[in-house]
This record gives sequence, structure tokens and C-alpha cells, in this order.
Amino acid sequence: SRQYPVFRGRPSGNESQHRLDFQLMLKIRDTLYITGRDQVYTVNLNEVPKSEVTPSKKLTWRSKQQDRENCAMKGKHKDECHNFIKVFVPRNDEMVFVCGTNAFNPMCRYYRLNTLEYDGEEISGLARCPFDARQTNVALFAGKNFSL
Repeated sequence: SRQYPVFRGRPSGNESQHRLDFQLMLKIRDTLYITGRDQVYTVNLNEVPKSEVTPSKKLTWRSKQQDRENCAMKGKHKDECHNFIKVFVPRNDEMVFVCGTNAFNPMCRYYRLNTLEYDGEEISGLARCPFDARQTNVALFAGKNFSL
């Protein structure tokens, strides 16, 4: 039988206790973007190895402590009080619009597509991103207008 490369999100030997909770995969040119809990990973599709796929870049965007505490006060389990990246939409060739659940207080940011560097200010994710990681969504730009 044929074996396929595996994506773990972290190098072999780093068997962290938390799940990656994949939310979305999007191919843009030669890069695969994978979103999950507190993370966005990039994989260069021109360099896929035979056994294990490791990210070429990683963006970490965690919820602030206050947001996690507020989430817990709402009766949510601590595993739900993270920033699950649910929206990853290219704005143009250089920028991407990213939103996460942010511990049931959705927030959005712009990042540079090639470097995943934060660019701009944080904006509310209300009506742009689900509150809950289990909620499904579709997001896109139509011209200059964002639609969820």
C-alpha cells in the first residue's frame, strides 16, 4: 500500500497534550494554509517530503488571558476558550483577512500573506466570524465588501 506524508503541525517528538483542532485549509499559489487552534501553518507545496510534512511558517494568535477568563465565566469548557481560526480570506495579492473565535469573543486582523506578519489593528469579529469552533462558515470578499 502507498504511504502519504503526515501533517502533525509540530515536529516529531513534540507530542503536546492539546489537539491541533484543524479548522480550514486553503491553497494559494504554491502554499497550503492550514488554520487551527491558536495557529495558522503554511506548507510550501513545492517541498513536500515523503514521510512528514512540517510547516514552513507558523503564525500564533492566542486569546488574551482576560478573554479566556470571560469565556470560562460564561460556562464554557477551558478547551473551548481558545482562538480557533475560522476565517482566512485573501484581500489582495499581499494581504489576508484572518478572524478567530477568540474565546467566544471573535476578533479579526490583517496579515501579510507572504510573511504572516500582523499589519494594522485588531477589529471586532462580530458578524464576521463564528463564536464557536464547531460552527460552520463561509467567508469571502466581493470587490471591497466582506461577506460571511
